[in-house]
Amino acid sequence: MARSIAATSAGSNRNRGVLMLAAVFGILSAMLMFAFLNSRGGSGSSSVNSALDAAAGADSVVVVARNIQVGDKITSDMLTMKSLPSAALLPGHAVKAEDLIGKVATAPMFTGEQVVDAKVTTFVGQNTLAYKVPDGMRAVSLQVPNEGWITGGLPQPGDRVDFLAIVSLTRTDPLTGQEKPDVVSGVIAQNVEVLAMSQKLVKTVPKVDSAVPSGASTPAAVATDAKPLDDAATYEKAISVTLALPPDLAAKVSLVDAMKKDVGQWRLLVRQKGDTSELTGATQWTYDDLFSTTKKK
Repeated sequence: MARSIAATSAGSNRNRGVLMLAAVFGILSAMLMFAFLNSRGGSGSSSVNSALDAAAGADSVVVVARNIQVGDKITSDMLTMKSLPSAALLPGHAVKAEDLIGKVATAPMFTGEQVVDAKVTTFVGQNTLAYKVPDGMRAVSLQVPNEGWITGGLPQPGDRVDFLAIVSLTRTDPLTGQEKPDVVSGVIAQNVEVLAMSQKLVKTVPKVDSAVPSGASTPAAVATDAKPLDDAATYEKAISVTLALPPDLAAKVSLVDAMKKDVGQWRLLVRQKGDTSELTGATQWTYDDLFSTTKKK
């Protein structure tokens, strides 16, 4: 029995010795591989990554080195090159950084993002109102008699509002011939973009290059990112507000604006950021609705 125990112990010691020897050889192999890769002119990790990228069919593309805002002119320090798998490449991606230098960003771009054709333009100085009007819309300016009409002058160019009209007319009773007040309040335009407060325009940069991205009907369709000129600005002393409206609604809004103050007034109802929903329920009210009550059963 003692001889059997001794044999087992000796076998266990031999196994441990083999494992330790294998571990030493493994460490030596890793060190030799690291030294070999360094001798090839790069770090071990970058060489391994390059080999993996090549196996995955990677391409070198231009990416953003630091955040870029709308209207920024692109400089060399904003860009860098990165190797990405072919399957991860976006349509219209740029492959040469030098082709982008001097162009202008039409949309925000963030660190690590691929630079695509739809977000840059050769735009130079088209800062007039005509470049800010969305497709199918018209710019119409309204005179502001009171800061309360424009929500205290707090809306920024680029905000979305509803246009509320308050019209006080008179109607004649066909039976008695007596004139009665006919006061109506109603929302006549919804989800309207504020293009300007006084002469402060919404900050957008249109895509004016001849090459239009797939799916865009015109170059102007690319300019969809609006940003206030000054996040801290208020316009309580603004004497005008410019809205983007379809032609028919522009005519209706102008009719209200042309009325005398004691006959027709209007208010801008500012929407929450991102709210594009249509109003549900009633959009027109009279004095009868003001004090309406539900009858008790």
